[in-house]
Amino acid sequence: MLEKRPYLLSRLVSGLGNSLFGMVFIWWIQIQSKSSSVVGITNAIFTITAALSIFYGPFIDNHSFKKTSIYSMVIQVVLLFMLTAAMIYFSKYYAFAIIIAGLLSICDEFFGPADRAILKESVLDESEMTSIISQINIVDQLVNVGGTALSGALLAFLSSGDIILACSCLSLLGLLLLIRALRNIPVHNVVKEKENKDEGLTKYWQKILNGYRYIKGNSFLFHYLWSSVLYSFAEPALILILPRIAAKAGQPALYSTFYICILVGIILGAVIGGKMKAKIKTIGWAWIISAIPIIIMLFFLKNMVMLCILLFLFGPATSIHNVLEESIIQTSTSDNYLGRVLTTIRTFANIGGPISSVVAGVILDHLGEKFIVVISTSLIIIGGINILLSAPKKTN
Repeated sequence: MLEKRPYLLSRLVSGLGNSLFGMVFIWWIQIQSKSSSVVGITNAIFTITAALSIFYGPFIDNHSFKKTSIYSMVIQVVLLFMLTAAMIYFSKYYAFAIIIAGLLSICDEFFGPADRAILKESVLDESEMTSIISQINIVDQLVNVGGTALSGALLAFLSSGDIILACSCLSLLGLLLLIRALRNIPVHNVVKEKENKDEGLTKYWQKILNGYRYIKGNSFLFHYLWSSVLYSFAEPALILILPRIAAKAGQPALYSTFYICILVGIILGAVIGGKMKAKIKTIGWAWIISAIPIIIMLFFLKNMVMLCILLFLFGPATSIHNVLEESIIQTSTSDNYLGRVLTTIRTFANIGGPISSVVAGVILDHLGEKFIVVISTSLIIIGGINILLSAPKKTN
């Protein structure tokens, strides 16, 4: 069984390290390269590794979830210490640091689905699954808030290399806690290994397609997959308007304030979601309701107080559907397909990111924030309706 306390503590510690790493490394690249293009390329590398998640699925399904999560984290720790050395001693060769960061991102794409899949092997029922996912989401968002606030403070009196060294130590501690948390979970799954042996000659590409076919055969998973695609176009566009609004108001501090408001709302939603029963209709309605505060923003784009309140209100509904939908995904997916299902969904959920960021930037320059808000909320509402269509019909 999973030892929840060390597991959540591991997630808190290593998550804080990851959050600091993301903020500080991008800052360091900007300072070293003095080029927004290089920063853009670095961000694109992180996006691409996430978008390629679908190709990692068969590997994750073919191996022990426990081994995959631990080994991928071991490699991440080693790479983080290498990155620390590169940033401190070879700062002029920032391309080398970018390559290491790209490899770190790939490792994280193996760790994430395997780590989530472990829950399926160790959690007994749906209500317990919803509860643990809620707790994980709370920890993750606390880490995001803490990392965002802490990175700015640390950069004021520490070098980027020193902060990345601290991230490396946090990840090492997180690894040790993870090993402790998973010590009672068996390394091997006999049924899974037998099926993998029977499918040993199946081509890797065929296994990827089998993951998509599995999703297609499940009404909720299939509808959720395409709603995620719509959301992948909406979210980056909405995020893009936040720094623009803060800049227009002449208050740079508003940018981080906007994020903190959203994250606090998400934490509240995770607490509420953990006490709810995972139902498809609830997910669909929460998805639609999350668009309402964004629509209201159309009338308050110059009122910073109301914007902060509306961004906070956006968080709970968003978090509720995130918690409940993951609970259904975990409980309704066969163990032997869980890795492929999670990675396929992650790939589809990242398809729109790069395209949306570019297109939204052009639209913002020519048509303004209101057009972005209308388009994005429309996509969110359509996604919610699509989820509702997958709900089982009542029979008389």
